[in-house]
Amino acid sequence: MKKIFLLGLLALSAEAIQAQSIGAGTVSLGGSVGYSRDKSTTSGTYNNQTYSTETTSSQFHFTPSVGYFFADNLAIGLSLGYSSYREPYSTYTPAPGVVRAELDPTTVVRVGPYVQYYKMFTEQFGVVGTLAGGFQKAKTYDYVNNGTLISEQKGSGLYAGLTPSIVFFPIPKLGLSASIGGLGYESMDFDYPTNAGNAPSGYENKTNTLGANFGLDQLQFGGTFYFGR
Repeated sequence: MKKIFLLGLLALSAEAIQAQSIGAGTVSLGGSVGYSRDKSTTSGTYNNQTYSTETTSSQFHFTPSVGYFFADNLAIGLSLGYSSYREPYSTYTPAPGVVRAELDPTTVVRVGPYVQYYKMFTEQFGVVGTLAGGFQKAKTYDYVNNGTLISEQKGSGLYAGLTPSIVFFPIPKLGLSASIGGLGYESMDFDYPTNAGNAPSGYENKTNTLGANFGLDQLQFGGTFYFGR
């Protein structure tokens, strides 16, 4: 009787472990999205005149992806990414004599492969680590010589990043995820900006960035459907 009980317990444990995995051969299709907006207002009074300044900025991220599980809980795939960031812009009351137009948002488009590992703690809850990298193109805007004329600058380069996230499965085939940033590296090589005259001889503008970026302004939510699970 004791042996039968132990065998039954082992069978239930094996079934639970299997239920907590995403099996090889599963195909995933999903994406993540995030948006944040900051707004600040300052005001004061001088010689019976009230002055106020309102400053706003915002950013948006959208990353669709498709993946294939070549082993239990381990997937490879391809992701696209689009992000936009609007630089802080201030409006003044009363308005100054010269008002600069608001800059268009900086945009970045990315494409590249990724590897994901799932660690499931229960049948419905787990964590995911995503290692991604690839090619990116950017377009940014600025004021020429801090004046009112606006220049456009394009760039391209590479990126790599490691993003942790949590995942919840309300049903076996649907996963809902959330993340608040990650570790990243990127390199960009920018062209000479427009409306800034002729490019100097031998002009180069390259940037390399490595760091950790976590916070509520990096909050992204995602949804993924798992075919074959």
